[in-house]
This record gives sequence, structure tokens and C-alpha cells, in this order.
Amino acid sequence: MRRVFITLLFLMVALLSSCSGNDKNTGKKENEYQIYYIDSKSSGIVSEGYVPLENSKEQLVIELLEALNREPSNMIYKKAIPEGVTIMDYRIVDEQLILNFDTKYSELKGIPEVLCRATIVKTLCQIPGIDFVLFNVNGQPLIDSNGIQIGLMTSEFFIENTGAETNYKVTLYFANETGDLLKKTTRNIFYTGSSSIEELVINQIINGPTESGLYATVVEGTTLLNVSTREGICYVDFNEKFLEKLPDVSENVAIYSIVNSLVELPGINKVQFRINGQPADTFQNTNFGLLFERNLTINEDNQ
Repeated sequence: MRRVFITLLFLMVALLSSCSGNDKNTGKKENEYQIYYIDSKSSGIVSEGYVPLENSKEQLVIELLEALNREPSNMIYKKAIPEGVTIMDYRIVDEQLILNFDTKYSELKGIPEVLCRATIVKTLCQIPGIDFVLFNVNGQPLIDSNGIQIGLMTSEFFIENTGAETNYKVTLYFANETGDLLKKTTRNIFYTGSSSIEELVINQIINGPTESGLYATVVEGTTLLNVSTREGICYVDFNEKFLEKLPDVSENVAIYSIVNSLVELPGINKVQFRINGQPADTFQNTNFGLLFERNLTINEDNQ
């Protein structure tokens, strides 16, 4: 009887030990946050566990911002906020955290800027009651290279990358044999964090199909100059070559091969096109200045 009692006692102790302080499914400590950093190749983001001392929303913002400014314990990682870049002030409005950077932030361009933004947003959006983060620079909204405001960002705005290649499944639309309808295909692409998913999807369309029965929708020589997404709208900037439509492909097929493929991605509802950074009025005989939404009627499967 005593032996049974001792055995039960050890089992209870083991059970309590496994449940206290850690998530039994993930091994994550209770109240643990992830502080995000830039990986050693500056091509993606990584994270380290962190248990904060504070628990109120306001105090957590202060503590996590301080953590983002510190050097990571793993020496091959790079801290989120580069030297010289300063957050002058911040304010919380309902579920929005508005960060105001000094003008030094404007010197960050391309991938380094996106990675910096991703580490900050993904870290701070873990705080209960902080669902959106907005970046200002010297009191003015942060804008991209096309002069478009970045706007509110969520954790889902960025695809997390652990530094290794990630196999990502996308849906693409190419022309059918007669060029008057779209045909859908799925493709696995490798995401390394050095490009946005939007950029990878568009370049898949530009490069053309690899499957039989599918045909190109974009003329050879088309180049993607820039792409950014804000508040559900994906802004796509091509060079002038895009306007040279393939002779056997309808205008709608050319346009909606891009639009329908992008709207398959989470967070994108509409697409707006630019040519060489400027709005374009027409594409052949089609009004090109619109916000284009998904068009299912042009898909061959729906005929």
C-alpha cells in the first residue's frame, strides 16, 4: 500500500511540474513573448523567447520596445532597430499603437526597412489590446517608394521566416489555349524572406507557366518595379512593357491573371496598377485606373 502511495505521489509531482510555467503542447513558458530580430544574412527574421516583468498594456509597450533596442543574446542575430534610429514618442489609440520615429528612419530602404518593420510589428502585436501598429516619421505617415502610405499593420502583414527556405503554396492564373479565359494552377515556391510573397507571385506570372495547357499572359520584357500592400489594396508598378499586350491574349485575361493571383493571398482584396511609378489611364481599350477586384467570371472553371 505504501509503495502504491509513493508511486502516485511521484506521478502527481511529475504532472504538476509539467503543467507549471510551460505550455504542455509547445513548451512555451507562461506569459512568454517572442522578441524578433534580423537573421545573420539580413534576409529574414528570427525570434528569442522573453518573459516580461510588466503586465499592463502601456508598460508592456515600454518594456518590449526596450527589448527591441537591446542586442540579442545570440550574437549572430541583429537587433530590430538599427543604431541611430530613434522612436521619439508613441501613443495608444484603442487597439492601435502609433510609433513616431525620427527622420533617420527614412534612410532605411528596401529589404532592411521591411525587416526592421516586421520585427517591431510582430513583437508588439503580441501585447493584448494591441492589434495594429502604425509608423510615423517625424509626425508624418510612413510612405513607400511610390509615395503610398503604409498604414496600419498587423502581425499577419508579414510572413514569418526563420532564416531557412520556406515552401509556400500559391494559386496562379494563366491563359487558356484561346487566350480568352484564365486557368488556375497551384505551385510551391520557396520563400526566403528576401522578397515579399506578392513580388514572388507576380514574378511567377511574368516568367510564365510551366504546366501544359497553360499560356503566358504577360509580354516578355515586363519588369516588376515595385509592389506594396496597404489596407487590403496591392499596388503593382510595372515598366511600360506591360502595356504591350500579347496578341492572342485578351485584355481582361492579362489584367486578371495578375489580379486574381494576388487576391488569392491573405490580406489582399483589390489591386491597383501603375506604370513606371505613375498612374496609367488605359490598357489597350480598358480603363486601367480602377481598383481591380477578383473576377471569377473569367475563370475557365466557372464557364
